[in-house]
Amino acid sequence: MKKTLQRGLFLLVGLFICPIGFNSVQAQEIKKVKAWVVGYDIAFDMPRKDSETMTEEEQQMVAMMELGKAMSGAKEGEPLLKAYVTANKMRIEQKGIVSSVQISNLEDSISYNLYAETETAYRTALATPKVSTEMKGDSMIVVSSADGKLRFSDETMEIHGFSCKKAILEMNVGDVKQDMTIWYAEKLPKLFWGEYDYLEKIPGMALKISTNTNGMDVGIKAASVKEELVDDTLFTIPAHYTIEDSFDLSGDTAAVDSTVEAEEDYELAEGYHWTDDGELWGIEDDAGNVIVEPRYHDRYGYRAGLAPVSRDDKFGVVDKTGKEIISLEYEGIFVADADRLWAMRDGLYALIDTTNKVIVQPSYQTGSLFVDGVAYVQKGEKIGFIDKNGKVVVPFIYDEAEIFIDGKAWVKKGEEEFYIDSKGQRVQF
Repeated sequence: MKKTLQRGLFLLVGLFICPIGFNSVQAQEIKKVKAWVVGYDIAFDMPRKDSETMTEEEQQMVAMMELGKAMSGAKEGEPLLKAYVTANKMRIEQKGIVSSVQISNLEDSISYNLYAETETAYRTALATPKVSTEMKGDSMIVVSSADGKLRFSDETMEIHGFSCKKAILEMNVGDVKQDMTIWYAEKLPKLFWGEYDYLEKIPGMALKISTNTNGMDVGIKAASVKEELVDDTLFTIPAHYTIEDSFDLSGDTAAVDSTVEAEEDYELAEGYHWTDDGELWGIEDDAGNVIVEPRYHDRYGYRAGLAPVSRDDKFGVVDKTGKEIISLEYEGIFVADADRLWAMRDGLYALIDTTNKVIVQPSYQTGSLFVDGVAYVQKGEKIGFIDKNGKVVVPFIYDEAEIFIDGKAWVKKGEEEFYIDSKGQRVQF
């Protein structure tokens, strides 16, 4: 793991890998309300240099941010995060390998994460501290944004016509001081969600959040800010959804969504565990025998028994025993199903199996998880669906799409939104 990069980004990494979200409608009268609609995108500013004069860490940072954009699934000009905010309600839609939605009501301090796959709304906190861990020798250091000290400055900056003031969240990440800079507009309502609880203390809406790492400001910045009339149903749970308690990190008994649980799964098979020499990850058995010498800069959560690993910005895949089933040769990789993976070369995703056999040559800007044997993919500006053999089952004619659930998928074509079956025929929800 690249500790310098991890320290600089630990408050921001939740933007790219997110749980499955929600897109649905209710059969009821729709009320219009005024809301501020804000689109955020990745922002990183660095002194202008060509690749030959960049340091290795600067090149790694640029590569990481470009990979994050590529993996987000957002199309050109489309924000990675979109927020709808009124005086007492919030809706946050995040792009990622899969997408997420959180709705919040400030009047009763209740928030929900919405999951279309299970038609379930899970109660959650309005926001929580961002918690990160770091190994220092044989000890694990726990770092929380709740421990940061918020300091306000007299500096101002204009963003999209709004005068913004500066706040700084002073953090100590391990033995390194790492500040978060927040530019906020007092004339706009507060916006906070997920692991951004520190934004609740900001007297206005944050339009830019960044940290300085290796001379580069890295973070998110508002790409658009406007007030619109929107459907009030954006802030409500669909009537047919089941409401459940969410997983509580404090240890309280609660229901756990299997999708979220899988994303947090870093556990190896019984008898094996990850080990860290302070720079690289390896694997030992419970007797202390080295199974895999430390060789990975980063390892990621398991899905279907498989997990991506990386070294020097090259990605591969290991199984639960640490066996490297896909070598470190790709620009990016993620698990689409138990026997299918998306692997990036030259900025495009190929579909491969667990023997590294190429099913589809690098062709797609993005691809989804396989559900019921079908995944959506983006080729050029349009989205279609393929099966696990790479056969196109629904043509590339859509501007937006979601995965199939119970034989139906939500799609958008121009201004029309509707559901289709696996043959591309329109169906009722």
